[in-house]
Amino acid sequence: MDNWNSVPEMEKAVRSMVLKLACALIGLALVAKQLAIAFGLAIGTSLSLWQFHQIINSVARIVQLPKAQAQVHATSSYVVRYLIIALMLAIVYFTEEVNFFATFFGLLLVKIVIIGVAVRQALREGGAAYLRNLISTRSRKGGI
Repeated sequence: MDNWNSVPEMEKAVRSMVLKLACALIGLALVAKQLAIAFGLAIGTSLSLWQFHQIINSVARIVQLPKAQAQVHATSSYVVRYLIIALMLAIVYFTEEVNFFATFFGLLLVKIVIIGVAVRQALREGGAAYLRNLISTRSRKGGI
């Protein structure tokens, strides 16, 4: 699962993990009869997955462009993505039927999944021993 050999493979795996996590959280919210939280998680997760897909498409295009055009494309796509996210968050903020904080958390799910996979892979590949060594070295020097 962590040994991604291509961008589409990575995107599919991340999307799958995010959707599983989001479905579990939405299910818990529905069981608790918290519809506003369920709607917020659904909207935030959808926006997060859309943004992730847009970033992948943008990077794929940017690497094929000359430097000047790549900078313009990267900046404009970044601004458009975040304006859309800001607009959706503003709409959600003023909508009582949708929980703003759940929406914000949903926006973070892709990042949470990617960081979780990276940490798990680092720990699996000897990262735990490295971290223990780093902590013991810092404690001897008066840190941590």
